[in-house]
Amino acid sequence: MKTKHERSWALAFCGMLIVAGLTVGQKSPGQQGPTAPKKALTPEQKIFQQQGREYMNNRQSLQAQAKQIFDAERARENAGDCRNAQTTIDINICFGKQGAITEQTLKSYEGIIQRLMAPAPRMPGGARTEMPRPGGPALTPKELSDEFERVEKAWQEYRETACTAAFHQFSGGTGGPSFEGQCELKLTRDHMRELDMIYGGAVHR
Repeated sequence: MKTKHERSWALAFCGMLIVAGLTVGQKSPGQQGPTAPKKALTPEQKIFQQQGREYMNNRQSLQAQAKQIFDAERARENAGDCRNAQTTIDINICFGKQGAITEQTLKSYEGIIQRLMAPAPRMPGGARTEMPRPGGPALTPKELSDEFERVEKAWQEYRETACTAAFHQFSGGTGGPSFEGQCELKLTRDHMRELDMIYGGAVHR
């Protein structure tokens, strides 16, 4: 599924080709006579064409990175956490380390999603047109980024509240820190799956 930005860029790119790259007066198959030469691209059109290629190459690179990050975290989860930890102290330390790794993984994943919200290049001098949509106008890249930040802030507040509640289930006992760490680890991984679902149109090819 293509995002709004991919569709907008594709339409603009096709429009540029129609304006700048099609042969004028093409003959039908079997028709005799010379054909008119192709129009040369203007410097601005060449820049737009190059920017379009760079934009798509960058998106594909980011999408590949997102898949690698997501798959690596799934593999860590499937392998199990802290299975060799024996004492309470060992368990607390282990979940602390595992949680730190997953937290950094989430930050990398969030960063890629935000970078994928970058707007597609526009044809120089081209006017931005929006097709009518049943649900109203599409958000701008800036609005999408701001919305993403609100989503992440709300989720972080939820995780903190939920895992503090997990800690309190042990009434100050030694198992509280490890259970809190397990809670944070699980909710962080679950949130990566949520982001993969919500922003899948941008993250996946």
